[in-house]
Amino acid sequence: MEQPTPKERYHVVCRECQLERLFDVGDDANRLEREHASETGHRIAVGRVR
Repeated sequence: MEQPTPKERYHVVCRECQLERLFDVGDDANRLEREHASETGHRIAVGRVR
């Protein structure tokens, strides 16, 4: 019996406000990072989690 493969997820956190989200698609996480940073000037962290 095969073990399920852990699904990668992407965690987006703003260092200057309460924005925090999880995404299944890296492009979506990066899009939020770019949009939020350009709209607010905030520092954003994006990381891959398992």
